[in-house]
Amino acid sequence: MRFSLKLMLCTTMVISVLFSIGGTLMVRQNFNHSLQTAVNQNNAQHSLERYSLESAMLNTIMNGEALTDEKLKEHGKRLTGYLGEQEKQLAIFTREGSAVFSSLRFSPGEEEAAALISGGEAYRYRRENGNALMLFISRLELTNHTVHLLSAYDVTPLFRERDRQLKNYLLLYALILLASVAAVALMSLLLTAPIKRLNLASRKIAAGAYHERTDIHTMDEIGELSRSFNQMAEAVEEKIGELGQSLRHRDDFIAGFSHELRTPMTAIIGYADLLRSSLCDQETRRKAADYIFHEGKRLELLSRRLMELMNLTGSAPPLAPVDAESFFPRLRVSLRPLLGNIHLRLRGGPAFFLCDPDLLHCLIRNLVENAIRARPVNDEIVLSWQPGAPDRLRISVSDTGRGIPPEELPHIVEPFYMVDKSRTRAGGGAGIGLSLCQQIARLHGTELSFDSHPEWGTTVSLELKISAVNTAGEEVVYETSGV
Repeated sequence: MRFSLKLMLCTTMVISVLFSIGGTLMVRQNFNHSLQTAVNQNNAQHSLERYSLESAMLNTIMNGEALTDEKLKEHGKRLTGYLGEQEKQLAIFTREGSAVFSSLRFSPGEEEAAALISGGEAYRYRRENGNALMLFISRLELTNHTVHLLSAYDVTPLFRERDRQLKNYLLLYALILLASVAAVALMSLLLTAPIKRLNLASRKIAAGAYHERTDIHTMDEIGELSRSFNQMAEAVEEKIGELGQSLRHRDDFIAGFSHELRTPMTAIIGYADLLRSSLCDQETRRKAADYIFHEGKRLELLSRRLMELMNLTGSAPPLAPVDAESFFPRLRVSLRPLLGNIHLRLRGGPAFFLCDPDLLHCLIRNLVENAIRARPVNDEIVLSWQPGAPDRLRISVSDTGRGIPPEELPHIVEPFYMVDKSRTRAGGGAGIGLSLCQQIARLHGTELSFDSHPEWGTTVSLELKISAVNTAGEEVVYETSGV
């Protein structure tokens, strides 16, 4: 059963029960009030009749006359004459219960007879020919004479009024019930419309429309649920986007890795087959061996870089304070076999910074290798360190080579991405050096930044946290996590 139908049925049921209880109590209270008023009026009238009959009987006795049945009948007729014989119904009974006078339009039943015999005063109701009568019975005792007076009053209008009110109430109840059903149905549709929109949006998102949002701006719980739903949808869309991008990167990585393996392997197999299956001169043999050696070195470099990149996927290493004036000169000495005729110039002053020396050495080595491949016009590469952002040391590797086009900069840290694939492969590159450098930088809590122009060269920078030294001169070791 739909929620709107449940809401309509429950609300209609509550309205029906409450209205029926309230209406019934109201009609009953009005009837009881009218009935009690009639009881009081009729009781007063009966008391007046009893007093009149008692006075007449007393006058008869005081005048020395005998109080016979004829006298009682005469007194009864006189009472009905005073009050209108057509309207008034009363009867006078002896002690034994026999009627002396009666203007009743009905015969007293056993209950009335029992009340006459028992004596006392009482009133009761009687239904006669569709009419409702209120009966009052009183006993009068004078010397040796005892009589009973029974008065009947028509209260049929009271019951008819009650029935009329009940009829009108039932009609009004039916109209209100129909109106409430229509109103509750409309309100249920309006109240559940946002829920339907949420349900529709969730189905669309489940079907793949991750951009779908609910356009609900109310300030109630449903509006709050809508805003939470939109936040969830945005998070899901973001995660799906990240997952899609990760899958694309994986596919690109696999495709690039396969291509990088296929190219040198093709050359190695081809030249090896040339050496194995044909006679060739010494110069051809030398060139074939040189190609095999060159492509083998490329495969060796590719495997080493891949292993280094895989080893950096774990948690960040502890970072220790390093003296810049001792670290960078030692680094230049270790890079000397790589430089050839390229001069590596160092620029910077005293500084302590936090790093993992081995990882930073790997990072700078890759940056220097890229700078060498860029073929600086003055055969010089500058490695500098200077204050950057607050509490940061900015380390930069600059060259005056061919630079990087602006449209290529967003992609150069992707694995196997090469700006000039022919030249890079000719220089022995594998296309994952900058990806490795970016991963190392993130493990140090920073990112690589690039400033490049095809006419001016390239500067690659990163900022490391400056080390703190206490008053005793002891170095403090810090640990950081990747970005």
